[in-house]
Amino acid sequence: MKTHLLAAAAAGLLSTAANGAFVAWQAPVLISGASDVNTQGNYFGSWAPYNGGASSTPVNGVSFQGFSDLPSLSGGFDDGGGYWNNHNTPDANYNTLLSYGGYLFSSNNMTFSWGGMIPGNTYLVELWIADPRSIGNSRAATVFSGDGDLSGVMNYPADGSSHGSYLIGTFVAGASGSQSLTIDPSQNGDPNSGSAQLNLFQVRDLGVVPEPASVGLFGAGLLGFLMRRRRD
Repeated sequence: MKTHLLAAAAAGLLSTAANGAFVAWQAPVLISGASDVNTQGNYFGSWAPYNGGASSTPVNGVSFQGFSDLPSLSGGFDDGGGYWNNHNTPDANYNTLLSYGGYLFSSNNMTFSWGGMIPGNTYLVELWIADPRSIGNSRAATVFSGDGDLSGVMNYPADGSSHGSYLIGTFVAGASGSQSLTIDPSQNGDPNSGSAQLNLFQVRDLGVVPEPASVGLFGAGLLGFLMRRRRD
């Protein structure tokens, strides 16, 4: 019995490591301007698919890398380039970055991963999916790590109604120091019409973030009682 339990536990740990750490996702936000680019903590790495000149157009102090500096980055797209023009945010560099990206030809999910993170540190991920074109589509996607999390729906409509969306999440790096994310493009009226797409991605190291202090169910009342007893 113990052997079976240990084997099951080991399998569970391997599955979790393969899927990636649980990500606490914020609600997706429509793209609006340079302040969309998060600057918390320290820059860890970024990816601007198919944009070799990305580093020359920094936004909000962040220089994205077309030739990604994310350690051990794996996963990719069928095609990409500067296909998503006509962004009109107030920041010219932001508009240029958003016009590039990568995509899959089919409606299949796209998974990518990277490593090199410090186990126990909290990391922030931010990704953008943008399509300001007016081609009569209704495109949207969700993102997950495979560890029971699922983001809200990111809209990149391709109907001329908006630029698209960005998404922020945080997670604590596991013992492997690696993470995987999957983009699922099936969240629209016709699941066969979507294509997994990514325009920008960054990872930021927030360091060791302590858990919120808690004094339990009775809170400050219990603490006050103990202090009074000490004085008596």
